[in-house]
Amino acid sequence: MSAGKKESGRLTPAIPKGASDSTAAGDDPFDLELAAGASRGDKGAFERLMWRWWDRIRGYCAAFVAFDPELAEEAAQESLIRIYKALPRWRRESPLGAYLYGICRTASADVIRTRARHRAHNVQVEELESLSLESPQGTGEANVLREEAGRMLAIAMQELDPTDRSMLYLHEVEGKGLSELGTMYDLPLGTVKSRLFRARDRLGVLLREMGYELG
Repeated sequence: MSAGKKESGRLTPAIPKGASDSTAAGDDPFDLELAAGASRGDKGAFERLMWRWWDRIRGYCAAFVAFDPELAEEAAQESLIRIYKALPRWRRESPLGAYLYGICRTASADVIRTRARHRAHNVQVEELESLSLESPQGTGEANVLREEAGRMLAIAMQELDPTDRSMLYLHEVEGKGLSELGTMYDLPLGTVKSRLFRARDRLGVLLREMGYELG
């Protein structure tokens, strides 16, 4: 997923820190070993597992809460607590990644609801760390373009439904396949396809209104 200013270069996604080819294809065996230890109460195994997953957890939570930095951090911390409590109940009926992201999704939604009860939601936009600019200049101008495009993409994504936004993030940035998303969100394959299509189409319309194009 990328947004680029017309005639000003093109943005392309970069895999978040901590992600790997093995996690895109399925559960990493070492992650499974750590999760098994953590489910038995091994705090060291839990800490190592979360160290490997922390960037992905933060990225997912940030996408779900529309990139509000304060909410994203709160959602990530709440997810950490819930994952620690939930791992003993994991019986491998679902992939580890789906299990962890499901907890993050619930935690993020609860954080949004809690914040909404206390005060009006005031979204702050920060640049998406998952984006990088492809430009032959490599100058200060390119840095300005990168920051501007990142802000515009974050603003546009705020308009999407939180579930659609997080699903689009997993598909476009982390490379999750349609079948895996269907398992994670408990949705038929056709529904996953249609929701991704509508979300990406909506995002494209919003960006074009800002003078940008979705690559």
